[in-house]
Amino acid sequence: MSTTPHYDDDVVWGPHDGPQGPPPGRPGWPSPLGQPTWPSAPGQTAWSRPYVPPQAPAEPAVPEPPADADPFTRAEHAVRATIAAPWWRAATPVQRQQALLPRLLSLPDHSWWLYGAWARWYRWHPADGRWFPAPPPRSAATREAARPGQPAPMIAAEILPTGPDFAQDYGLPLSVTGSPVSGALLFRLRSVVAEAAQAPPADYPLGWSHFLHGTPSTVAATWSSMLWCASVPVFDPDLDLSLLGLWEAHLAQPLGTGRLRWLPPPPLHTILSLYAERLRAGRPDAANQLVRCMVMTAQALRDDPRFRIRAAALLSMIEPLQANPALDHRALPYGDQAVEREWHRRCAAPLAASLFADSAPGECFQLAFYDFATALTPLCGDTGEPAHLEPRHAATALLAADMAGYRPDLATPVGGWLDPELRALLSAVIDDPAHELRRLWPAQGRLPDALGPDGTDSTDGTAATIEALSGAAATAIAWTRLAGGIPLPPDGFTVANAFAAHLDGL
Repeated sequence: MSTTPHYDDDVVWGPHDGPQGPPPGRPGWPSPLGQPTWPSAPGQTAWSRPYVPPQAPAEPAVPEPPADADPFTRAEHAVRATIAAPWWRAATPVQRQQALLPRLLSLPDHSWWLYGAWARWYRWHPADGRWFPAPPPRSAATREAARPGQPAPMIAAEILPTGPDFAQDYGLPLSVTGSPVSGALLFRLRSVVAEAAQAPPADYPLGWSHFLHGTPSTVAATWSSMLWCASVPVFDPDLDLSLLGLWEAHLAQPLGTGRLRWLPPPPLHTILSLYAERLRAGRPDAANQLVRCMVMTAQALRDDPRFRIRAAALLSMIEPLQANPALDHRALPYGDQAVEREWHRRCAAPLAASLFADSAPGECFQLAFYDFATALTPLCGDTGEPAHLEPRHAATALLAADMAGYRPDLATPVGGWLDPELRALLSAVIDDPAHELRRLWPAQGRLPDALGPDGTDSTDGTAATIEALSGAAATAIAWTRLAGGIPLPPDGFTVANAFAAHLDGL
């Protein structure tokens, strides 16, 4: 019977009188650093620790709103109390819709609001009859004007809370700016990268042009895992050159020369493709070692709040492979997409929104824009002042500034993911040079006085600037991915760079 020649038939993997390679499940090379990974805190198991969502405070479970709270605050409290009920997770979508109908709020502009999935507010506009994530109004007069009413629009099933989506507080996305990573994190990552660099390139081939020839795929696995775990992969080189420098010796091109380092986040399938290729090549030992490199990278990063959520999501997908390396073998013959579905299925339910960038870029953009508007709230003035600006309008104006300077032709397809009011506003700000919201656009790389926080060196002003910078960068990265993965500008986007310049002056 004839056999098909294999690519490594003539390759000698070791001495003829010795073993021909490591046994499955063991590191592919000897290393004094090949020790079990460290726990993040005393008493934590180092290897396969299942994701445990943070526990809600025991007393009270859902804090009561103030007696003089506005309708939006009371509705949010009522929704949280409903979702915390024991029957909620077992309820059908129809039962959930019926339970939340009394929590709908109507405004005089005929729009409807609901506090729904992923602990976000959603707005229904009569212009198209669809629900969109939208930050709630901040004006006290507008919030007090909200009333429950009938007949209410149908609540879409996709915005109904499930329960686990309220278990994890994602917080606002944060870029790697403001403060450097800790020395302990750098020490751990340095050990991981040093061990990964010892891998023989012949056993861990890599065809990525991003790395120098001869770099083993283990190094690419650690680099890609670090970027994927970053909440916003935008780095301040003045602070974190030591972090990016861990991989500098292996990169084929410099990381850029702008005020910030904008590094495109890798899709999840590019990370798992390194692992899947080794499995298909008949090297489960090498595939397991690649998983180990990813696990150690994510374990090192999860103690930093700028990496914590996505690192926990990655660990929930790949740590089970260390206990059972055959988990993905059934999906392997059907391609990398099937393997990626298996990884998604293992992701902890409270962390599923971390995968939107890979599985739902439109929803990822919507949530990034929502967070950007939330981050701008401290910069939009006091709600009782006449000059107060709605944060969602400010976010739309700044989104228009980034798009007008790079790809104004994408305003229509990207704006289709915003509610009708913001969609029309985005096009108007881009098309009309005299639009009043253009006063919020950065000029000569600086923020306008109408938007920038005060020039003090207070902690609150610095934190607000970092959150706004991170929100602008996350939104820019999200809409470029939504538009088909167009490349990021070499020097980044105008708005985030302007916030970085403002940060330098604080």
